Amino acid sequence: MIRNRNFVSRDCHRKELQEQGFQLFNMYANEGDIHQYIADCIPSHWHKELEIFLLLQGSVLIQIGDNTYHVVAGEGCFINTGVLHSFASTVPSPCIYHSFVFDSGIVGGTPGSVFDTMYVRPLLDAGPDFLKFQKETGDELFFQQFEIAFTACAEEKPGYEFQVRESLSKILLYTKERHQTSPSRRMPTLQESRMKQMLEWIDGNLRGVMTVKEIADTVNICTRECQRIFSRYLHYSPMEYIQRRRLFKSAEQLSTTDAPITEIAFDCGFSSPSYFTKQFKALVGVTPTEYRTAIQENRR
Repeated sequence: MIRNRNFVSRDCHRKELQEQGFQLFNMYANEGDIHQYIADCIPSHWHKELEIFLLLQGSVLIQIGDNTYHVVAGEGCFINTGVLHSFASTVPSPCIYHSFVFDSGIVGGTPGSVFDTMYVRPLLDAGPDFLKFQKETGDELFFQQFEIAFTACAEEKPGYEFQVRESLSKILLYTKERHQTSPSRRMPTLQESRMKQMLEWIDGNLRGVMTVKEIADTVNICTRECQRIFSRYLHYSPMEYIQRRRLFKSAEQLSTTDAPITEIAFDCGFSSPSYFTKQFKALVGVTPTEYRTAIQENRR
């Protein structure tokens, strides 16, 4: 089954929440347009699963930690487990993508098996955080196996799961071989750890009024250092990030619930429904009501 979404559900640690049914195969195939997400971006999140991504149209910037990578149509990439990442469109035209988010156990099998210890675990522990694939540099195998797996998910013929597992196994083996010429996983810096702690605190306090000092105090740093960390990893000031986080959360609620606009506004930390509507329209281009109506029509 292939899913198409316009939001990423996350817990207070910014870990992506998987939908019901994921446990059955421990894998999701996704397709969509980055422009389906508000502000034309998939916001920062992480998951314990691996991700492989293929851009079919457009151009995107992928933020990995404090590094940014440019991916254009026809290119793909690998994102390792536990990596904080985001996707942002750089063009007004469609940014169509396909991706797989899958548990490493699909390939590694039982922990301690030869597949796990010889091939999968070294990639998770010492492989790259991010690796880009291009046809012109000889990465044809990645694209061939990606297409085979995605077609199998689209058709869902009896036993298609075996085909998907075989293709994902070949992609991971190829990724392990390719990363020999790429930097290995780096240890998270103190700033990264602080960043995640501050994001966790913000998510737990979205309904209330927050100050930069309060955010900085959660990790025992000064406000200037707090602002530097946000600028480095998210390219926003703390208060700009809070505003966008509230708007992203409100968009998710508009998409997944029938809650009144007023209730959503207050639940996401806005002082009034009118202020919420003004800020939402400034970012998304439509009012919350218009956004919800468009989402509902697209699902019919």
